[in-house]
Amino acid sequence: MAFAGYLNNAELRELTEAAKESDLLELERPLLLQGIYKGFIFGLTRSPIPLNQFLLDLNALNFVERLENGEVPLVQFLQNAATQLRLRGRTEAEIFEKTANRIGNRTRGVTNLPDPAQLPEVTKNEAIIGSDDTVDFTFLAAGTAVGRSVARVLVPRFEGRKQVMGANGKPWVMVGTAWLVAPQLLITNHHVINARISEENDASHEDWAMQSAGAVAEFDYDTEETERITKVKITSVVAEDKNLDYALLQLESDPQRAALKLRGQRIQVDATTYLPVNIIQHPRGKAKRVAFRNNLVTASDADTIRYFTDTDFGSSGSPVCDDRWRVVALHRGAKYVQDVKYQGKSTAYVNFGSQICAVLEQLKQNNAGLYGTIRASQPELN
Repeated sequence: MAFAGYLNNAELRELTEAAKESDLLELERPLLLQGIYKGFIFGLTRSPIPLNQFLLDLNALNFVERLENGEVPLVQFLQNAATQLRLRGRTEAEIFEKTANRIGNRTRGVTNLPDPAQLPEVTKNEAIIGSDDTVDFTFLAAGTAVGRSVARVLVPRFEGRKQVMGANGKPWVMVGTAWLVAPQLLITNHHVINARISEENDASHEDWAMQSAGAVAEFDYDTEETERITKVKITSVVAEDKNLDYALLQLESDPQRAALKLRGQRIQVDATTYLPVNIIQHPRGKAKRVAFRNNLVTASDADTIRYFTDTDFGSSGSPVCDDRWRVVALHRGAKYVQDVKYQGKSTAYVNFGSQICAVLEQLKQNNAGLYGTIRASQPELN
């Protein structure tokens, strides 16, 4: 069945009106297309009239479900527009930002994230500000070491035991972030391995197994110019849970990297808590990036932590680390929110992560052998 597009006619009109009102059409076209695979851009239709060019690009991107590398070019296009409008102080940026976040979550299969507008840290409308951002000199070197154990994971999609191809005849691929929790054992989100967009039914048992066995982890994809990437095949999922949104992946061979350290206690937040977190990630399947210290934990419960950031990194499965580079949570997704006071800005993203202690407790109860394997490489758990 042909892909029906991400945006309906009303949404297309809203974005077009926002583009016209904000003078977005006066920008050079490459600013809106930056970060999108160049081989794809060359195939887009050109027009000398700015409005026509915007409409041609928007409509063309709307009907591209994803590229062979897992990239969804429409999300990048909308995010580029939002960034350029924010630089120019235009309120229309919110329309593009909100739409990019909504479509991005849908394409990554992110589900069950609550409405940020109902969260107490948003409704109380108190200013969320930073504190002393200095860290030990060894902080950067330690982060670099941790980054070696973070990988991009690519998962092929199967339906009825048949591999799904995209509109261009290339394999349909879900992309996420994963990291070593023990030798030859990666962890990522359940929804990454599920390889479905948010409103679809979950993969069948047979399709899940084929997707797991066809997945690949890519280490050392540190820049877009990286030439040497270490690829390791994933053989199976050895444990998973949809509610906590995790999947543990067995690697075919040892990538010769250290497991990340796990924090042995749950995060608990009260009125005096100031806890910045650091996230190493492959945003939207691109080269590795790090968001450090400009992300503040604002709430927690037994299973989840929430943290603010002013950047939608959209990196499912990333490790959320404290300043000692211990993993405190597994990143699940983010939702755009307006009318907050965060770091001097009026918009932000509320991020959601599963407490790593909740994952460990479930594994200890349901799979003692697997928990023992993880514990053996985690000094804080002994």
